[in-house]
Amino acid sequence: MHFTSVSKTNPSYGIKTRSYGDLQFGRSQVAASSIISTIDYGVSTRVTEDVAELLGLEPDKLTGPTHTITIKDTSYISGGLTDILLPPGKTWLKSKGFGTQAGLGGSAINVLSPRELKLLLADVDVKKAGGVVDGVPTTVYSGSNLFRTDLLGFKVSFKVNWKLWIGNSDGLIRRIASNENILMRDPEGKVKPFRLQLSSDTYLTNWGKQVWIYAPDERLVEDLTTSLTLPSEVLGSIDLGD
Repeated sequence: MHFTSVSKTNPSYGIKTRSYGDLQFGRSQVAASSIISTIDYGVSTRVTEDVAELLGLEPDKLTGPTHTITIKDTSYISGGLTDILLPPGKTWLKSKGFGTQAGLGGSAINVLSPRELKLLLADVDVKKAGGVVDGVPTTVYSGSNLFRTDLLGFKVSFKVNWKLWIGNSDGLIRRIASNENILMRDPEGKVKPFRLQLSSDTYLTNWGKQVWIYAPDERLVEDLTTSLTLPSEVLGSIDLGD
């Protein structure tokens, strides 16, 4: 299956993340994913390039695409800032665990999990005709979830509004849109409330198309556990000015 996705934050400063890639399914869930992501910094592009120059990096280390392959609980990342952690001859950084899971990413809801999808559809607020998506008539389901907790003395609320477009004839998800609102508030009123909004819009296509995703050649892979510090040549190239 193939997908394309656009994510953004608010306040956004014009920054958007665009992703596309493929998903390989196992018996009941996503077994592997291959995702290419690019950050569009909008009006902040020039500032981002200046930061790269300050660090002695090529601009594409911050503005170029990043390729992530995830197989079960292991991820391989290439491109972007990852490159500064790699020794000569290596092009992929490997990490294992750390909550790694193959899938779409970029959203608080995991609709490709049968269990989570079932829970979402059991708590739908609105159900109506969703029009034609990817050539298929759909029904759009929408709902919301609210979570509250305490964190470091702050009251935190996290609200997710979501919509799913599901094919009428095949029951397959064709589009996912989510809007996540985070509010951190000081109960004593000494600190100004902090608000952040995350949104994403994802289209899923080529359902039924066979996809095989493989790990990179081990000869090109560096393990994260051996690359937790910046190479000396990178540290030495940072220009802090006069």
